[in-house]
Amino acid sequence: MRGRIIAAAMAVAGSHPAAAQDSFADAFWDFSVRSGFDFSSGLYGAAKPTEILSVPLSLKTVKGPWTMRADLSWLRISGPAILLDAGGTALGVRTSGHASGVGDVHLYGTYSVESLWASGWFVDLTARVKAPTASFAKGLGTGAWDGGAQVDVAKTLGALIPFLQVGYRLTGSPAGYTLRNIFYGSVGVQYSWNERVVTGIAYDIRQAALATAKTPREGTAYVNYKLNDRWSVNVYGTAGFSPNSPSGGGGVAITFRGF
Repeated sequence: MRGRIIAAAMAVAGSHPAAAQDSFADAFWDFSVRSGFDFSSGLYGAAKPTEILSVPLSLKTVKGPWTMRADLSWLRISGPAILLDAGGTALGVRTSGHASGVGDVHLYGTYSVESLWASGWFVDLTARVKAPTASFAKGLGTGAWDGGAQVDVAKTLGALIPFLQVGYRLTGSPAGYTLRNIFYGSVGVQYSWNERVVTGIAYDIRQAALATAKTPREGTAYVNYKLNDRWSVNVYGTAGFSPNSPSGGGGVAITFRGF
């Protein structure tokens, strides 16, 4: 969810120089794993709030300009909202109560334009596909495949790194709903205070999957602390600026790199 924005900012703007050095010094793939929790609450057009708790697991491997990633999660959703635009992904359809279970699996393939790194530009080209492993009957997923593509661009200006993301999602439609394909994007900036501490903010906007729904708009602020060469912690908070966005939320992501 919000981890998509933060991961894009950190991966594009923060980690490629190190990844580049490793790729030339080591012929093997560099693996990392990330987990934590994400919580959000909002009306999403309903009369009562809906809460979403996610415990994600992200597996990533990098070699030279190539990055492969798989995102899995466990979800608990409580409330009446139809969550077709929650957190930038199409979740499911609920009318009341709560449900929990595994979420969808998202697979990513990214190519980074290495020739631009020396000039301080970082451009990533990413393709994504979603496997509908979440239960449609429980309202945890749409039960449909979807996919998309996005471009991430960042530029180093000393310790300051502005970044931009633009993407297009091919949205699979659940039974009884006609969802449209959407454009989405985010813009933000991050600042490296020292070798361990990075802070950033991002603004996210995307079309609603339902043509009659309000445009989701959200802001995120984050702090990333590097404990050592292997461990880092990212803490973030989010505020929504649309009836079709969460009122607020936040989470923690812990990353282990290099096994």
